Amino acid sequence: MHKVVRRILNHKYTTIDPDSLVEGSSIDFDCYIKRFDDYVIIIKAGTLITAELASKIRQNKKLYVLNLLLDNVKAYCKQYGLTKIRNIQSVDEILPRVLSLNEQLREVTTVEKKIETVYQTTVELMEAIFSEMSEKLPLNALEICVEAITECLETDINVMSAVLHLTPNEYSTHHHSTNVAFFSAILGKATGLTKKDLKDVTYAALLHDIGKIKIDQEILIKTSYLENKEFEEVQRHSVFGLNILQANAIENQKILDGVHYHHEKLDGKGYPDRLRGKRIPKVARIIGMCDAFDALTTNRTYRVNYSSYEALMLMKQEMAQQFDEYYTDTFIRLLGASRK
Repeated sequence: MHKVVRRILNHKYTTIDPDSLVEGSSIDFDCYIKRFDDYVIIIKAGTLITAELASKIRQNKKLYVLNLLLDNVKAYCKQYGLTKIRNIQSVDEILPRVLSLNEQLREVTTVEKKIETVYQTTVELMEAIFSEMSEKLPLNALEICVEAITECLETDINVMSAVLHLTPNEYSTHHHSTNVAFFSAILGKATGLTKKDLKDVTYAALLHDIGKIKIDQEILIKTSYLENKEFEEVQRHSVFGLNILQANAIENQKILDGVHYHHEKLDGKGYPDRLRGKRIPKVARIIGMCDAFDALTTNRTYRVNYSSYEALMLMKQEMAQQFDEYYTDTFIRLLGASRK
């Protein structure tokens, strides 16, 4: 990847999908990535997009271009036969759709379509949040999505089956966050959580990885296994997530615990506090199990995915000391019912 040549602050940016850049083309606009609160150039205008460079570019989840150069981007699209370069919407752009979600759902005639609408809207919101990497969270929009997810459970159809048909095989943080929120809600209801606790576990699950916006993105997109120091850096995301929630005046202890402790393991080998057994809050045990299942069943840069059956057998047998058996067994039952 090209070295950072300069930083440009206080400009407006549009987020684009790295897959939008065509191998063999030359671009006449700078492309940026975001590191913490700075935008840094990784591809200079005039650069030829070679196959090697394209492969490195795609290790990033998103690129940024200056809004004042959008005419150049449009000309590039026309030259290479693209309808447009796919852009990832900002939080401000997605907010009107999220805020009108309840109105949209009233127009939906089937439960399956309702679940799909809630799922896709939540994915778009989470994509915008992780793209902007802002520590200021759109709390009202998040609450609307959480409410909608839990309301999806008030149906006679198999919600697990409906959700599994929507989840992609490829990993992305925004899809993963949405998947874990749905899975945690489904598992929470199956294990008898109250409506209030159900919303808390769903909210925490949706934001369980929010601390990753403070982790060096080059570590997160690394295609090989992490070095010890890099893994230690990634582990900090649970504490960073807690700090971000507290900075947004979220005081609900169950939500805070879910984000803070979702990587604790029953055998005491988790993080950040190496809690054991029932010392790990229930909300964190639910999210931790759903987090592991979704991570195992999606393709990662360093390995292919496991099937649902393989993932659960791995968790049930080789990882049995890490997860609450009650939740694992219940999830297996839910998954089995979804296959019928």
